[in-house]
Amino acid sequence: MLSYQHAFHAGNHADVIKHVCWIGVINALKKKDKPFTLFDSHAGAYCYDLNDAMSSKNKEYESGITRVNNTDASSSLLSDYLNLCSTFLAQERYPGSPVISAMTKRNNDSLHVMELHPAEFDKLNHNLNSLRVDACHVHKRDGFEGLRALTPPKPNRGAILIDPPYERASEYKDVVNGVTQVLKRWQQAQIVIWYPLLSARAGAKHGASEAMCDALAALDVPCFKAQVCVTPNTEDAGMYGSGVMVLNPPWQLDVQLDSALQEAVSHMGAHASSSLVWLRRDA
Repeated sequence: MLSYQHAFHAGNHADVIKHVCWIGVINALKKKDKPFTLFDSHAGAYCYDLNDAMSSKNKEYESGITRVNNTDASSSLLSDYLNLCSTFLAQERYPGSPVISAMTKRNNDSLHVMELHPAEFDKLNHNLNSLRVDACHVHKRDGFEGLRALTPPKPNRGAILIDPPYERASEYKDVVNGVTQVLKRWQQAQIVIWYPLLSARAGAKHGASEAMCDALAALDVPCFKAQVCVTPNTEDAGMYGSGVMVLNPPWQLDVQLDSALQEAVSHMGAHASSSLVWLRRDA
């Protein structure tokens, strides 16, 4: 949807779980010398000024990165995330997933980021190019169309981050259809899908994330879901948390992510909690 602006939500609890998980996937890919390719289907605007009108309107970062920043993280994955964020936070900015990908990948790895919103794309294109990181490609195109066109990569190693706004109820089915099409051509793709947890107040979208996860689990590839809740799931709670569904997860990511999220939620308030559940294990 071209009306969506991620700046309103930059650095919130959803970004914490999404970006911690994504760094874990990239770290695992880097354990082998062979290059890989990263895809970000809904990239957003590179990074976000926490003092601008959108980010400061609801100050959602106060429920997320602000809570965990400046902690002495014992989890190596949470520590990696906080170390990457620290330079940006010192300038009162928060890094989006394109920055995280570009700064975490190696010079011989490739990155493809896709964004359709005109204003977001212009910021993304200008700022990502200013990093002067090798093999970063910015596409003004629909993310699912881009994934169909650009996968599988050569060499056949890599991961996909899918992070739609879910403004339309149909976007949950779009995710399932998009992932199904990718897996037909790239069966071993490691795929991270972020999704919101919505209370009954969400109407038609209430329960849509859960149904999407069930449909993705039925694709018969190894997968788990991890979730963070920051407030009780009452009828009027709205978005009370969020999760990531990880298909073809790398070895030990579940252990590392579970540890990182348990530590993160310990700083997010009395009602915060995390969970990680395997939906289908590798036979």
